Amino acid sequence: MIITITIHKGGTGKTTIAVNLARFASEQGKKVLLVDLDTQGNATDNFDFDKTDLSAYETSANLFVADNQKRIITVTPNLDIIPASSDLLAIERFPVESANTFKTCLQRHANNYDLVVIDTPPTMGFGMLAPLVASDYALAPIVPDAYSIKGVRSLIERIKEIQYNQNPGLKFLGLLINQWDRRSQAQLKVVEALKIIGGNLIPYAIGVHVAVGYSAHARQAVWHGARNGAHRKAGKAVKGALDWILNRMEEGYDGKGIQRDQY
Repeated sequence: MIITITIHKGGTGKTTIAVNLARFASEQGKKVLLVDLDTQGNATDNFDFDKTDLSAYETSANLFVADNQKRIITVTPNLDIIPASSDLLAIERFPVESANTFKTCLQRHANNYDLVVIDTPPTMGFGMLAPLVASDYALAPIVPDAYSIKGVRSLIERIKEIQYNQNPGLKFLGLLINQWDRRSQAQLKVVEALKIIGGNLIPYAIGVHVAVGYSAHARQAVWHGARNGAHRKAGKAVKGALDWILNRMEEGYDGKGIQRDQY
C-alpha cells in the first residue's frame, strides 16, 4: 500500500503525520518505507543517519529520472527511508512524463514493503502530482483556519482530476483535523464549512499539544518518552488517528460515509 500525505499549504502537520505514521506502522510489525519529497527535508531530519554523502543511496529526486536500484537507508527496525536531497529543487522543471518514471521506480521499491508513506511539499506542483499518480491512498492534515476552505476545495478538485485521468484506484481517506481547539468558535465554523464542501473529516482530531513539537525536536514518535500527563494524552490522540488510518487502508476504505460526530 502507498499513501501520500498532502495539502498545498504549510504548517498543517504533513511531516508530523507522515513520520509518525511510518513509525507507528513499523512498531506494528509492518515493513515500512518513508519517502521524503519535501525540499525542506524535515522528514529526513527526523532520523539520525549520515547525510553528508547520499550518492550511494536512493534519494527521492532519483525516483523521477532513472531506475538506479541504489541502496535504501534503514533508520529503525522495520523502517527505511528514501531521503530528500538538494536535487529535489529541480523536479518542477521535469517533463510531465517523469511522473510515470516516478511511479515505476516507486512501485519497484513498494513491492518490498507492507506500507510506503510519502511526505510532500506544500505546493500544488509536480512534487505533489507525481506521488498522487503513484498512490493507493491520500490523506490531508488540515488546520481549520480562515485559509483552509479554499485550499481544501482545490485539493479535492486536483484529486478528482487525478482519479479521472491518471489514477482511478486512488482513494482519498479524508481530512485529518490538526491543532484542534474545541473552544474556538472560528475553528468550529471552518469545520462546519468543510463538511458542506465534502471534506470527508476522519473521526479523529489532534489537538494543540506541545508534545507534538517536542517529539520532532527529540526525533522520536509522539508517544515515546512521555514527560507528563499532557504528553501521554498527545501520544494517545496521535496513535488513535494513526490506528484509524492504518485500519481503513487495510479494509480498502474509500473515504465515503465518514462519521463526523466528533466535530
